[in-house]
Amino acid sequence: MPKYLEIAEIIRGEIDAGTLSLGEYLPPESKLAQRFKVAPGTVRKALKELVSEGTLSARRGAKKIVMREPRQTKNVPEFRSFAQWALSQKCKPSGQVIESEWVGATDVDAKKLSLSPGEKVFRVLRLRTIDGQPVMVERTHYPPEVGVRVETLPADATSVTNELKVRFGIEFVAAENSFTTAAAGEVDQRLLKVTDGYPLLCHLRTSRDRFGTPLEWSEDRYRAGIVALSVPTVQGDNLLN
Repeated sequence: MPKYLEIAEIIRGEIDAGTLSLGEYLPPESKLAQRFKVAPGTVRKALKELVSEGTLSARRGAKKIVMREPRQTKNVPEFRSFAQWALSQKCKPSGQVIESEWVGATDVDAKKLSLSPGEKVFRVLRLRTIDGQPVMVERTHYPPEVGVRVETLPADATSVTNELKVRFGIEFVAAENSFTTAAAGEVDQRLLKVTDGYPLLCHLRTSRDRFGTPLEWSEDRYRAGIVALSVPTVQGDNLLN
């Protein structure tokens, strides 16, 4: 774990334990730098991480104030796959591979998976269901070292993430996420049983292991009404800007 994330996690722990109370000022950056034996810039980066999640105040040039208890979803163990999320909602998830193939990496594949253009990637088209109802079409691209293992998994595996962890020790711990919308294409219409142009929520995801190595990138297209987004903001740190 990078030092600044380690420092941020220690401060979260002190807030959880009550060592730092809500509304209390943090020590100056210089004092924290001395305490953790790091450069002030490393402390500044750790505090920025806590500000971005709303745990600390965001006012520039002022001492940081504890605004709230940390959200547990910031912790690495809270990474959740589609199946893990569905199970947490007391629903029954399932999946079925529709197509899979080895293809040459596109420029997008190379960038997201840290590959050379033309290097092979394993591409999988998978239909996801909840309680037997089609809810999401998943288009996932795996680098070679992960793809050769995904290729051996059952086509109807409920959770590829769990299978990779249990069978091969490949653990997904973090993801970069972005969201947009798209009109349903021909494949989406057929698998999700929607009409031409039906609006879908697109979840673009790049997942990594604990060392930051890309394990997959995916475009997941959800039917309307399946998921909702909640984005916390604090004064001076509007994540929607």
